[in-house]
Amino acid sequence: MKRILDKIVGWMNRIPADKYKHQALGADIAAVVLLALVWFVPQWLALTASVVAVIAAAVGKEKADAKADLRDIVATLCGGVVVWLPFLVAILIV
Repeated sequence: MKRILDKIVGWMNRIPADKYKHQALGADIAAVVLLALVWFVPQWLALTASVVAVIAAAVGKEKADAKADLRDIVATLCGGVVVWLPFLVAILIV
């Protein structure tokens, strides 16, 4: 069991901390926009606004950097997906 955990920890240590931060920020932006708008506009519009906000933040941040990294944009969008998928499942069930 310890060997398995060591392999998992070793694999996770190879992912740069910068990617974790992008993923967390993407999830934060998606959740804040979604929760702020879902009470006032139709659900599909809140979801669309959340997607647009995360894309704008990811691309805008990379434009501001001296060297843009596509993997940073993908990590930010993956953070948004973590929020959007459960929201879509909840919409489809209810």
